[in-house]
Amino acid sequence: MIAPLVAIRPMVSVFIGWLPLASTVHDGTMTFQDPGPMLSEHRGVVAAPVGRVRQLVLAVSTGEFSGADVPLVLGGQGDRRVVVSGGPEVFRASVTGVSLTIEVDHDAGWIQARGEWWWCGRFHVEADTSGNTVVRQQTFNCASGLSGKLVPFTVGRGHKQAGEQALLRLLDDLSQRLNCKAWMQPDR
Repeated sequence: MIAPLVAIRPMVSVFIGWLPLASTVHDGTMTFQDPGPMLSEHRGVVAAPVGRVRQLVLAVSTGEFSGADVPLVLGGQGDRRVVVSGGPEVFRASVTGVSLTIEVDHDAGWIQARGEWWWCGRFHVEADTSGNTVVRQQTFNCASGLSGKLVPFTVGRGHKQAGEQALLRLLDDLSQRLNCKAWMQPDR
């Protein structure tokens, strides 16, 4: 997942929110297990019904994209070429040569991206009691062993700010596409 997620690398910004019971892909099939310890979580609100928000956030098409046509989970790619294949639940994406796995669960209301060797990000879209929609963005450390312990101090040290920026970009995009208000909630 690229753009509206997190700036993991200067060339690839990706991040998504996460659900406590995550799935991971092995040989093209989803298996349910935690992706790793959560590094950060951010929450936002969209003043629109959950069905309309999910329709946009969880949408993944196959093909070659750039600009505003890139799936929202990979948004913010500018003129970079993004190629997406697979589906309907598990997709492979290539952004300027960097491979990512995109998983979507329409029933549970989440979409996640996993790339590199250490991170998984998820956007989880859920109804709020006020009639608005809550969008959560979570970043997880998927590395294991000594590498996993070092991630927060090395390659993962910018995850919190990158995740917040990814959610802000997503909320701004949703606000424009749905012609409604959207805002961040304070971190807990």
